[in-house]
Amino acid sequence: MARPSTSPLKIALVTTFPPSSGDLNEYGFHLASALRSNASVEAVIYADQTAAGPELEGFDVRRCWRFNSFLTAFHILRRVWKDKPDCVWFNMGFSTFANTPVAAFLSVFTPFLVKFSGYYTHITLHTVFERINLEDAQVRFAGVYRMAGRAATRALLWSGDITVLLPTFRQLLLDAYRVPADQVQYRPHGTFVDGPIDAVVLPDRKQPVVLAFGYWGTYKRVEILIAAMKEVLREIPDAVLHVAGKDHPSTPGYLEGLRNQHRENRAIQFLGYVPEEEVPAVFGRARLVVLPYTSAAGTSGVVHQACQHALPIVASDIEEFTEMAREEGVAMAIYPRDDSHALAAKMLRLLQSDETCLQMSLQNLRAASGTPMPGVVDSYLELFRSRTGGQS
Repeated sequence: MARPSTSPLKIALVTTFPPSSGDLNEYGFHLASALRSNASVEAVIYADQTAAGPELEGFDVRRCWRFNSFLTAFHILRRVWKDKPDCVWFNMGFSTFANTPVAAFLSVFTPFLVKFSGYYTHITLHTVFERINLEDAQVRFAGVYRMAGRAATRALLWSGDITVLLPTFRQLLLDAYRVPADQVQYRPHGTFVDGPIDAVVLPDRKQPVVLAFGYWGTYKRVEILIAAMKEVLREIPDAVLHVAGKDHPSTPGYLEGLRNQHRENRAIQFLGYVPEEEVPAVFGRARLVVLPYTSAAGTSGVVHQACQHALPIVASDIEEFTEMAREEGVAMAIYPRDDSHALAAKMLRLLQSDETCLQMSLQNLRAASGTPMPGVVDSYLELFRSRTGGQS
């Protein structure tokens, strides 16, 4: 049944959501914030259960599913049947709902079951299985995992429209799975700059703080950065490395082991998980951001946060980063991914040149201002209205 054009578009956003620290919770927060600011939308958030603290004010949150549960699909379906939204929008990767193999595989079928129940379903898919480096991800039984990953991808493609966050991801899915071209769409990740770029004042970052931010232990590892910092410190003795974030679910104890190993080194500080409200301060103290990845399966939220906070970026030479630099105009100093000496040289060049830092900072701020999250979400809403029979 078509929705009356005068009615608000009722969206159920399925995502991890603060104060949960689950995968993609920050992105879910910014999607929800953009929806909340749109008067033509009525949004409810189907979030993961957490004991981390009180709910954020101003959001309609239903914590109806639990990480690593075999019953995630049932609990989300029950909520959908009760609320009857016009659109069920999933913000997800392959491990958003679970990191144990069976639970993760079963949960990926949730969007398909929602669609099968008669509801318009959209997926913002942050990772593409074919781009996952199984060795970096420390996957056992790679052959079985590869078959399961293709089956999971096929289930997602059966579920309705999909948005991916890099153009090559779209082409990969179209070529590998032979789905209609309008079913898989590219949209930019979106950034969180408020107001025009000429109204933003670049912060004074005289202290040489290097920031590494993320979920650590698989293809995101700190060892090469620590090795590079030893070279940096020989020329810039007051430089400091801030490692922010937490262990990847597949590598529990990784950061704690590094923390113990470098406990006496005051130039390395482990900040732990950073709540959303503290993220601006962490980026605000940094002089540059380093992404010491050996591979990636999707676009990087950290890149967009660095751009939002007008920070230069040093990144490894993986395909996702070079594509983001090309497609989105992001300024990155690229180094060979296994070369700590090259990484140190790139860091020193930026830490010792205010002019180069300023140029990269301004370019990244311009890149951020070009894709503000409200505009990106408006693009989604236009599609949702066309699919559900409402006016755009």
